[in-house]
Amino acid sequence: MTLAGAALVALLVMLFAALVLGGLIIGGRAVRRAREAKRAKLAKPARQLLLAIAAGDDDDAQVEQLVRLPEEVWLAVEPNAVALLGKVRGEAHALLVDVFERRGAAWRARSQLKRRDPVARAMAAEVLGNLGRKDALLPLCDLLSDPDADVRVVAARSLGRIGDAGATQPLLATLPSRRPVPAHVVATALTRLGTEAQGALTASLDDPRAPVRATAAEVLGLIGAVGATVRVESALRADPSLEVRISAARSLGRLGTRTAMAPLLDALDEDKPAVLRAEAAKALGELGAVSAAPVLTELLADPDYAVAHNAARSLLRLGNAGRAALVAAEHRAHVRPRHSAEPDEGPDPEVLLGAAHAREALAAAELDDHRKQTVP
Repeated sequence: MTLAGAALVALLVMLFAALVLGGLIIGGRAVRRAREAKRAKLAKPARQLLLAIAAGDDDDAQVEQLVRLPEEVWLAVEPNAVALLGKVRGEAHALLVDVFERRGAAWRARSQLKRRDPVARAMAAEVLGNLGRKDALLPLCDLLSDPDADVRVVAARSLGRIGDAGATQPLLATLPSRRPVPAHVVATALTRLGTEAQGALTASLDDPRAPVRATAAEVLGLIGAVGATVRVESALRADPSLEVRISAARSLGRLGTRTAMAPLLDALDEDKPAVLRAEAAKALGELGAVSAAPVLTELLADPDYAVAHNAARSLLRLGNAGRAALVAAEHRAHVRPRHSAEPDEGPDPEVLLGAAHAREALAAAELDDHRKQTVP
């Protein structure tokens, strides 16, 4: 065979292979579409039952129909049922939990937590969380170190839904680990555990790992753990991590105790990092302490925008006294110095800067008041 002939044969073989591969791809897509169409057809009547229950129809006959669905039909509608279970509350949620339990969904989900497919593991974790299965606490905690990031996130959220305080330390331990869960996901899950987690969270303020201390301080404020105020104040004053001190300042604003004012004022010192000073200025407004108005007024001229901006907004939160301070600061920009060497000399730059922040805050307050008056 000549070289040209061999090349032609090779080309024909490649074309044939490409045609076969294309046919397989098209055929595979056709099979998937057919399978999805069959699943959608099977699931349609069951989806209507699910929506009826979600809408508040507590007809026992509909619950029984879901419980008695053939396995093939249930498997087709199960993803819809899982999604709905995580959205509904009250009686509708209780009815769906009853359906899942009677169909053995909890047992099946437990058996799927170690599947190779990460989607199967995540779905199983979501089911157990939505069912509130406290007996799934340990296996879900194990999933917090799963190789798949999405599985870890689902496991953390499910532990939050279950609401067992025993998950506090495992959730916090994921933050500095080799396979972390995002801090905001952990914080949300811990918040759902409520005040039962207060003891473990307070103890975690002594953890050697800064991310653990920071999240613990944050969540103590979110759950309103007033009993932990002294420990959070100590974290604001002395923790070596800036991240922890910022979280502590934010939490003290949320906790709203009078003793929090002194450490927050200390955090406003000029030698402190600007990001901490800005958070402390914001927290003072949340405390609602009118006695903080003079300090906040001075901060209106701070060279750091976030510090001055937060101080202005905090003054608004102090009510009439805070607004009066803002009006006075804004007015000073229009007052010409009495003993100026130059007759046309205006206010100094600090006064103008403070007035600008005051004006911005007052304009925002006026707009907000207008919206409240116009909304029916």
